[in-house]
Amino acid sequence: MSPRILLAMHYNRITYEDYCFMQTHSITLGRNIPNSGKVTKQMWNTFLKDEVLNLLEYATITEGIGIYKGEIEQCMTVSVTTEDTAVISALHAVGKRYKKAFNQECYLYSSTVVAELAITWKKRD
Repeated sequence: MSPRILLAMHYNRITYEDYCFMQTHSITLGRNIPNSGKVTKQMWNTFLKDEVLNLLEYATITEGIGIYKGEIEQCMTVSVTTEDTAVISALHAVGKRYKKAFNQECYLYSSTVVAELAITWKKRD
């Protein structure tokens, strides 16, 4: 496990502290293909099955709309919450494979600190 990260926030001369262990890492993938139309749902599903499932054990995928170079485009965001550098590397590998498969100039990577993470399980009867 990685070392704890101490976040300190100062507000009205009071310090609030919180320990963070995990981050959510995301890549956003545009669906416009330069000079060739768009990545269709069928193309995305094929990429998801052939590439993403081979690289990531878990992820959250969100559809969205973005803007790139002044153009509105549909996009897909793949997110993982982890502290495992191998999972983060696999997420970047997904982005690189997407760039190659669909002639993309780039993908957007972002990470967000998760201040609190609670996972609950329902007990099986």
